[in-house]
Amino acid sequence: MNAATDFQHFRAQHIFDVTGKSFVVTGAASGLGEAMAQVLSSNHAHVLLLDKDPSSLKQVHDRLAAAGGQVESQTVDVTNTAELKQHIANFIAKRQGLGGLFANAGVSGGPGFGTELGAVTGGIEAQNPAAWETLFRINLHGVIASMQSAVGIMKDQGRGSLVLTASIAGVKAEPFVSYAYATVKSSVVQLMRQASLELAPFGVRVNAIAPGFIQTNIADRRLHDSATAARLGERVPMGRLGRPDELHGVTLLLASDASSYMTGTLIPVDGGILAL
Repeated sequence: MNAATDFQHFRAQHIFDVTGKSFVVTGAASGLGEAMAQVLSSNHAHVLLLDKDPSSLKQVHDRLAAAGGQVESQTVDVTNTAELKQHIANFIAKRQGLGGLFANAGVSGGPGFGTELGAVTGGIEAQNPAAWETLFRINLHGVIASMQSAVGIMKDQGRGSLVLTASIAGVKAEPFVSYAYATVKSSVVQLMRQASLELAPFGVRVNAIAPGFIQTNIADRRLHDSATAARLGERVPMGRLGRPDELHGVTLLLASDASSYMTGTLIPVDGGILAL
């Protein structure tokens, strides 16, 4: 390797290169999942978009395809384990491998016990076991099923990146979110750590992203309300809510060889909240 080749090797476009690699993104029809799919496809990766909302999924698919992205999409609910695994298996067979999977699909589970405007709603006495079961099926069991769909081929390849969407609410108490959401996101964090130890010897990396207050459609679009956004923004050291596109960088990091020695890591994207 000559000096010129060495210099090229250190360039960002080489380190973060995902050209031709294949990725699966669940919950890809809006918000964080859409942002993840956007940055992967715009950097010449092949991306399978999965979501249960057919209309929004088609819109995202068409936008990314029109921009030159190599994308395909399938409507699926992550709680339908058999169908989820079949779609991912078909994509893996078609692409003859898998670079990574972003297990992002999730729901909020309702309000927390203290909203941004001071109202007390989802307190401990209001907790409903049936609602908890639904949220756990989507936000935890759906993540596990997604991981199971990808881990076999990754172990065979001796490489791969599993990225889970956690939350700052899985690390610290957060009155804005529901009890069930905070509880399940803490489980996602521990799931990531446990899986990272098992899969490290196989060359499979497992990491998680912990978003803070990002303006997505989750929580019944409450973060799009101007009064809500202003009050929550006051709690953020950076003084504002985040945008979905501000996950582009960490997505590309975890998808590429730039994170080749990272596993078992939780990366906050929160405007500094966890530093408080």
